[in-house]
Amino acid sequence: MKPPSPFERRDTAVYRPTERCGQGPYRFETESLHAKYGEKLVVYACGKHAIDGNYRLTMTRKDRDKIENDESRFGYDADNQACKAKDVAVTSAGGSSSGGRGAGPASGGPGGSGATAAAPTTIKPLTLETGTTIPADCVRTSILNMSWTAADDYAPLDAHLVLDVWSAEPNDQEDLVFVVERNAVVADMTVERWHAFRAADEAYDKAYMANLDVEVRAGRTEILDSKVKTPPPPPPRAETPPPRPSQHARWIPGYWVYAEAQFHWITGLWDVPEEDIQQQLTVQAPTPPPAAPPKDEPTESAPTRTAVWTPGSWQWNGRAYIWVAGAWRIPPDEKHTWQPAGWTVSAGRSVFVPGGWRIGVRIGR
Repeated sequence: MKPPSPFERRDTAVYRPTERCGQGPYRFETESLHAKYGEKLVVYACGKHAIDGNYRLTMTRKDRDKIENDESRFGYDADNQACKAKDVAVTSAGGSSSGGRGAGPASGGPGGSGATAAAPTTIKPLTLETGTTIPADCVRTSILNMSWTAADDYAPLDAHLVLDVWSAEPNDQEDLVFVVERNAVVADMTVERWHAFRAADEAYDKAYMANLDVEVRAGRTEILDSKVKTPPPPPPRAETPPPRPSQHARWIPGYWVYAEAQFHWITGLWDVPEEDIQQQLTVQAPTPPPAAPPKDEPTESAPTRTAVWTPGSWQWNGRAYIWVAGAWRIPPDEKHTWQPAGWTVSAGRSVFVPGGWRIGVRIGR
């Protein structure tokens, strides 16, 4: 049986990201509690959706003039579909140009995903707001649970702690807060009780690891790979969304993908509900769109082996047509193919039909 925890919570800090869809990196800094016998740092996310990612804990020990680092993955089943392209969406690349009624191809260069970048040598954390409350009913994702203990009543930990958190894909951070708890061994701990706890804790760990080895050998469980494979990304690029393609469309911002030792920017897009297409609530224009530009080709190679080039399209901003260049995108899986955006011209009106990932069947008119 696992012995009761000797730790008690000393303080709690709450932080809130400013964006719904984000990769970080986010940074949390704190000082050690200088607690006798030991202390523990607990960090978790609490929101409507499970998240996953990586952390790097940097500890600068003042008593030893030493810096220690620890990295690991956390969470393995992120619920982030709202932050990636779904079955119906219209693309947006970084640049656009306009064409009037009867105009020829829009001026401007070919499209592309817009940017590649090396892994930053210095982490540039995104801004977090200070929160005050933790949702009572939330999906909790454990990020860090680390303790520092002494064999006896030696000098307490004296260190500055920096925790950086990031993810390979954007997490859905709807109503999410990050919680940082500092815990210390109870103030009335005695040497005798501490020795008894450590002995019981070590016996429990030994039995647990032996049982885990049996389960793994029997194939009833597996040890997940906790190695960090993606470095912290650069700050997100500023994007200007093209015209909203339908009444209830929701903008999904772009994000970084790490491949071939580089970061590649995947541009944002509009998520268009299927109901908007079925009810013809997408944009309508008084005239048909101009002819497509003669060149709508990528300016750089595919960011990953699975990436697909999605061609650009004309969009109507209420006054004129705007050409939105194509972009590299990553399909949800190998079953999805990209259906290009287009226009349906009938009875003197032009109705926009969004492009998006489809499985065999075109959605809309």
